[in-house]
Amino acid sequence: AKSDTETEELSQELSEDLDMLPLDQAGPIDLAGELSILDNIDDEYVLGPLDDGTFDDAPQHLNPNPKKKHASQQNRDITKNCSVSAESLRERGLPNPLCDLVINMLDCINGTLSGEDSYQSMSDVRSDLRLMLDNPNAFLRDLDMTTLSKTGLQFIGKTMFGRNVELSSIKDTYRRSISGECGLVTITGTSGTGKSLLANQFGKFVSSDGGIFLSGKFDQLQQGKPFSALASTFDQYCGILLHEGMASTKEEVAFQLRSVLGKESYHLTKIIPKLATILGSELSVLKVNEDCINAQKRVQYLLCQFVEVISRASSIPITLFLDDLQWADTASIGAVKQLLSTSLSSKMGNRIFFFGCCRDEEVDEKHPLWSVMRHAKLLDVKYTNLKLKCFEENTLNLMVSKTLCLSPRLTCSLSRVIYHKTKGNPFFVSRLMLSLSKDGLLRPNLNRRRWEWDIEKVQSQKLPDDVAMFITNSIEALSEGVQSSLCVLSCFGASADKAFIKTLEKVLDRKLIENLDTAAAEGMLDKIDDEYRFSHDRIQEAAYSMMDDLNRCNFHFAYGMALAPLAAREEDGSILLTAANQLNLARPEAVEDKSQYVIIADLNLRAGKKAMGMSDFVAAYSYFDNGITFLRKKHWEEHYALSLDLFDLAAKCALINGSVISLNLLSQQVLEKSQSFEDKLNVMYYAVCALASSFKLPESIERGLNILSKLGIDLRGCESIGTEACLQETKDLLSGYTNDAILNTKRMTDPTMIMAMKFLNLLGTGMLQIMPKSVPHVSHRIIQISLSHGMSPVSPIGFVHFGSHIAKLGDINGGYHYVKLANSLLETVSRENAGQLIGFGTQIVAYVEPLQAVLTYHQVGFEAAMASGNAFLAGSIAMIKSTHAFFAGQNLQAVREGYAKAIKFLVERNQTILIVQTQYHQQTILKLIGIDEKSKHVSEGHAILA
Repeated sequence: AKSDTETEELSQELSEDLDMLPLDQAGPIDLAGELSILDNIDDEYVLGPLDDGTFDDAPQHLNPNPKKKHASQQNRDITKNCSVSAESLRERGLPNPLCDLVINMLDCINGTLSGEDSYQSMSDVRSDLRLMLDNPNAFLRDLDMTTLSKTGLQFIGKTMFGRNVELSSIKDTYRRSISGECGLVTITGTSGTGKSLLANQFGKFVSSDGGIFLSGKFDQLQQGKPFSALASTFDQYCGILLHEGMASTKEEVAFQLRSVLGKESYHLTKIIPKLATILGSELSVLKVNEDCINAQKRVQYLLCQFVEVISRASSIPITLFLDDLQWADTASIGAVKQLLSTSLSSKMGNRIFFFGCCRDEEVDEKHPLWSVMRHAKLLDVKYTNLKLKCFEENTLNLMVSKTLCLSPRLTCSLSRVIYHKTKGNPFFVSRLMLSLSKDGLLRPNLNRRRWEWDIEKVQSQKLPDDVAMFITNSIEALSEGVQSSLCVLSCFGASADKAFIKTLEKVLDRKLIENLDTAAAEGMLDKIDDEYRFSHDRIQEAAYSMMDDLNRCNFHFAYGMALAPLAAREEDGSILLTAANQLNLARPEAVEDKSQYVIIADLNLRAGKKAMGMSDFVAAYSYFDNGITFLRKKHWEEHYALSLDLFDLAAKCALINGSVISLNLLSQQVLEKSQSFEDKLNVMYYAVCALASSFKLPESIERGLNILSKLGIDLRGCESIGTEACLQETKDLLSGYTNDAILNTKRMTDPTMIMAMKFLNLLGTGMLQIMPKSVPHVSHRIIQISLSHGMSPVSPIGFVHFGSHIAKLGDINGGYHYVKLANSLLETVSRENAGQLIGFGTQIVAYVEPLQAVLTYHQVGFEAAMASGNAFLAGSIAMIKSTHAFFAGQNLQAVREGYAKAIKFLVERNQTILIVQTQYHQQTILKLIGIDEKSKHVSEGHAILA
């Protein structure tokens, strides 16, 4: 502590220095150095008079009731004579905050300043100087108060406050992830807690660190658009590749995708439009079969292959951020799970980091997102969940302080009122401060060159406790035109691009762009790259809620009907899906004219087919189901073809989605209303498939045999002929054809025969398991029908099964010949069943070609099975490949790794029987290496078999 004499000398020096120093000739201010001087002053040295207006001049050791030390009356007299003024300091080039600090100190000593502006102790002075030193952009810069007086408060809500700990946690997980440890981070919290803001702040870090940050956002009103958020992120990446500086990477990605996926890459272009530009125009003329075992799994596999390719093609780490996961569709969630699994493989190099946000109040254990979290734990992925809460009062004060560029001690009273009204919700805080600025309750003072407020008026302002109501009031304060345009935009979700809004202006004949620009100026929207986005989900929700249910339905209906005529003329189908979504949100009650029911049902039919092409069968089913709800009474009689298509395709989607109840209900309608047996074949096929997938093979085979007999293909009692006699009959049939003649056979066009071939393939697969002696007869019929009616995607399966059976009887070369012929047919007919064909055929190839070469066939078969969505077949091939690798003489350690990889694949897909079979083989390898390790799934397999 300093004596009064020392204090007087310090004050005298300060007064003289401030009064006489020619600041315009002084060098740069060394705040760090000057701050060290203050460290020598006791923190309890108090500026100004005591509470009773007197000064305590007595030495502390003589004062029986010591008080904090104060400037003496003499010091106050000295500073009264000081000629320093704020304006004179500003004229000499000092920043305004530093001028205020000096003047406040002097005024405090004079006793002429009180309230929040006054300093209570030298520790307050030191704190303000430290703020200026640590954050000069906020606390040592001169604000352009003239501009602020015109524009008001701006940019609040775009800066992150109080989340540095969480940001550091995400950065740490990111660094570990791109260094080899796969990581997943989710940010959860109630609406308005700053989840997206934190994510965007991390995105800036990724970009500045040399990485690529890809972001997508799920939308509650756009759930009918398949893989919308994922497609958006990957489309962003393709857009990056199309820039001039990325030509070499673009060519590498295109080459790798063509090599790895071939024609299958066509399916990716349907959900990633810019990928078509990278791969070239030849894809647009490809004739690709849309049917497969499981199209949704196919797209998940193709997306994984896409991510693996882009990861290999570039050494730059890629962050995949998905916002609003609470509204994610199940297809996208399934793809995320698959991407997580793939990211653990060595090929990926762990240069992909997964990151997402969701509202925790809308996600429970039944939500698909929970399966991702469980999946991450199963895969030993480093999973971090950061739960954001509303701000405490101190944190909120820091936010207000930095926003207004004022010391926290000056803003604490304002912050206290804001905290009371907002409960610390960051979004509510930012909107309230903007509102206070707009109403003039928070305003720039041109004389003092800082923000000021009337705390009593702020405190007395009546505000709703609910942020939604507050936002609604803010929207209602805008002009009617702006309100109306915000409501229009809210009907289409969280964002829309300018081109689409111009389309709306044209079809609705109303002004939108100008009004939305006004809304953007008011902070309701963000305008980024010709896209209008609501600044926050709560604003979109508030605008949407301003319409009552009846008006909302009518608006959706009007927008959908206005867009419907455009849907037939577009190429990418985006307007088609948007128009269908709008009409489905309106519901049938909004229909004004009876003729519109059929138009809307047909629109849903086309939208469902589009969604199927994009392999989202949940969305597709929703479109078909909505189309059915728009059909009126007697629709089977008056609109038979439309009704049949809707019910047929809805049944197919129900089968793929695993909804047996829906499948049965839809099938029953078709069976009752169909005008011919042929019209019933599709739903009959789906029903037989459902029985087979439910392991009801005898019933499935019996029903299939009945249907085939009605088509004139009778297989009952075929076992009595004998296997060898059947195979000889097939040999005799083929003896009249050369390989070239078979390969050049016409394509099958008869729809009934195409369905018959599908039934035969389905029966053959089931019979392999419980009636193996009947399979040669099925193969014979497939080959017979193919030669007489033309080749179908099933035809190669008939040849490969025939080759397999004659090889079993000893004719290895003959069997090998037909396996090779079947492979050639794949290229001329369809690769739809490539996985199944290669899986069977490779076992024959292994007897003729070196086992080392056979391993390549297995890999091709695995990829083909995955590309068709047949994960069970892929798992079987992975198991057989590992066994053949051992017999091929591979290094035992490499074989061990192959088994481990196969088991990991099977575990991820819960294929317990295959896991057990593979682990029996794996244990043999481990014993040869000298490792005695128990397999944890063997006992589980015994329980299932029992």
